[in-house]
Amino acid sequence: MKIHSAGLTDIGRKRDNNEDTFYADDQVGLYIVADGMGGHRAGEVASSTVVSSVKDYMEAFHTSPVAKDAKEGNMSPAATAVSHSIELANRVVYQLSQDQGSYKGMGSTAAVAYMHGDTLVTANVGDSRIYLIRGDGIEQLTQDHTLLAEHMRKNPNWDPNSASIPMKHILVRAVGIHETVEADVYEIQPLPGDLILMCSDGLTDMLSDEEIHQAVLEGGTLEEVCDRLVEMANERGGLDNITAVLMLLQKDGKGLLQKLFGS
Repeated sequence: MKIHSAGLTDIGRKRDNNEDTFYADDQVGLYIVADGMGGHRAGEVASSTVVSSVKDYMEAFHTSPVAKDAKEGNMSPAATAVSHSIELANRVVYQLSQDQGSYKGMGSTAAVAYMHGDTLVTANVGDSRIYLIRGDGIEQLTQDHTLLAEHMRKNPNWDPNSASIPMKHILVRAVGIHETVEADVYEIQPLPGDLILMCSDGLTDMLSDEEIHQAVLEGGTLEEVCDRLVEMANERGGLDNITAVLMLLQKDGKGLLQKLFGS
């Protein structure tokens, strides 16, 4: 399965700096979105450290035949590697926050997608999301690790509209806040034509899942769709940094589609 991708990050309209970082590598099949937090630009350090740590670990796994035999429990070697890459990122960010006073308390979300053969491994910590868009449907592949999401999982009949705004943004799990962290890791078998969207909460706080889906269905190149999503979030106020990474999955040997849902 081949992947073609595009990504865009934007400071938004209210922030002084961009604490989002993303990475996309179609050759390795690795995609990362991280949304940092912390004062004195520490959020930028946290998110960029998450991306570089996961990238280095997964590139080593990708080129090592020995590593591809290692697995834990029911997880495949690839899923195990993704989980370990986030654990490594957590240790690095946590140690930096302990060693340098200006970085104390910094942390980051992490959303990782890794295509291994015909299997897509997804993992996340925090509230950066990964969506599967297939035809007329959109499905969130990740679970938010926020106080609101946790409360809703425990109380499925509770009305989320009654929640206060802070409750929606308080993370109960993040990379680098504690000595250890556990990522939610999933494996799916995608189909040719599937679209995978990864994004920070700067997008999902401004747009509903339905609005995101409709924006993608309008078509265009991957770059144009990312531009459209970021522009829509900014038009709604752009209250946070906005990052969108979009991947199109195709059968090996098929040429790049210049337009989604066309030619």
